[in-house]
Amino acid sequence: MSDISLETITKRYTLGAELGRGRFSVVKSATQKSDGGTYAVKVVENSSLSDEENLEALETEVAILRQLQHPHIVALKEVVTTDSDTYIVMELLSGGELFNRIVDLGPFVEATAADLFAQVCCAMEHLHSAQIVHRDIKPENILYTEEGGTSVKVIDFGYAGVWSPEKPLTGLCGTPDYVAPEVLTWYDDEDRGKEYGKGSDVWSMGVLLYVILSGCSPFSADEEEALLAQVAEAKYEFYENEWKSVSEDAKDLIRKMLVVDPEVRLSLEGVMSHPFLRDRDLTE
Repeated sequence: MSDISLETITKRYTLGAELGRGRFSVVKSATQKSDGGTYAVKVVENSSLSDEENLEALETEVAILRQLQHPHIVALKEVVTTDSDTYIVMELLSGGELFNRIVDLGPFVEATAADLFAQVCCAMEHLHSAQIVHRDIKPENILYTEEGGTSVKVIDFGYAGVWSPEKPLTGLCGTPDYVAPEVLTWYDDEDRGKEYGKGSDVWSMGVLLYVILSGCSPFSADEEEALLAQVAEAKYEFYENEWKSVSEDAKDLIRKMLVVDPEVRLSLEGVMSHPFLRDRDLTE
């Protein structure tokens, strides 16, 4: 998994401010001493990798990042190990989370939303063509490349899995507001949930588009159990206040993505050919 082993990371990088936290990691900014290049570094304590599940998740994440090269997916630079930690060095995306931009500026006008969503679609098409399912698409995992810019990249492959017809995905992972109903079948029974695949990402993308256009989630409840019940039944509405100026094309696309049955749900190819994305560049 490692590209290089060092006694200490400070021989190669100067670590800076904390940028975020994951399940068993912390992400920090870093400057490479040789050329002054700036990066984002996921720091994982090696002691946490004694847990087989954590080790497998990290190895899968690194293996996936190594094979992905796309304008709208975060790039891996290298993996460095020391006696105490493993460092996943990635490009630094300095524009902040899509989530924060929605909080700061409110819902996007439709043209801007379509431009952004087209970028996410291109990234997901690249992922799915490699048989990779992200499993945690949400605004917090879409970062702008620079402050005030419009280009975005998909990040955080900690939950990602490799899918095949012979070996579909299993298990509960993701974020409650964004997780697909078929993934939720693992919530109450870790042994008898439904197998699932790429369609689970399409559901999450449908929730994402709803949030971008309205500034709020389609599913909302005080108790998690009630929230998950809404998700399981695709129980949501287009409230007049938030949706009065949004086109029928946009709402139609969301309706076709937020379908409980993954066999009936719109495919990613169907999403990309939908009229909502008409005239958008989907070749990247």
